[in-house]
Amino acid sequence: MEYWDLYDAERKPLGRTHARGTAFEEGEYYVCCEVWVMNSAGAFLTTKRHPALKAGNQWEFVGGGTAAGETTKQSAVRELLEETAIKAEESELTFLATYQKKNYFLDIYILHRDVALEDIVLQEEEAVDVKWATDAEIRRMIANGEFAHSVGKRYELFAEKIAKV
Repeated sequence: MEYWDLYDAERKPLGRTHARGTAFEEGEYYVCCEVWVMNSAGAFLTTKRHPALKAGNQWEFVGGGTAAGETTKQSAVRELLEETAIKAEESELTFLATYQKKNYFLDIYILHRDVALEDIVLQEEEAVDVKWATDAEIRRMIANGEFAHSVGKRYELFAEKIAKV
C-alpha cells in the first residue's frame, strides 16, 4: 500500500498520512511531481501510458505521487528511475512551477539530459512506448487528444517558462 503525507490548502503538513486509492476529506491535499526531461535539441521525453491505466494510450511526462516522508525532488528522482531507468541527482533538477488542483499540489521539474531511446527501460505497468517530442509535436498531440488532458493543460500553462529556468 502506498501512503502520502497530507497537507492543508496552504501546503502546511497535517501530520498524518493517506492511503492511495481512498477518499480524501475536505481540506486534505497530497503532493506529487512531474519531470519534463528536455534534450539539447529542445525536445521532451514523453511516455505513452499503459492502456489499462486512466488516460491509457495517451502521452505524458514522467511523474507520480510523493511517498510519505519524501520531498517532491526525491520522488521525481525515484519516479524517473522507476519509469525510465534514467538516473538523476536532485541537484540536476530545476524547479519549474507548482500546479494546484482539486486535492493535490504538483511540482514540475526540468531535467536537461540527452538520452538515447534505446537506453530507456519502461516500467511495464506504467508505460508502453517512449519518444522525444518537440513543442510543436506536443501541442499537436494535445489538440488531437493524444496527450493526457491534465498533463497537456499543465504543459500549455508552463511551457513558456522553460526558457527562463
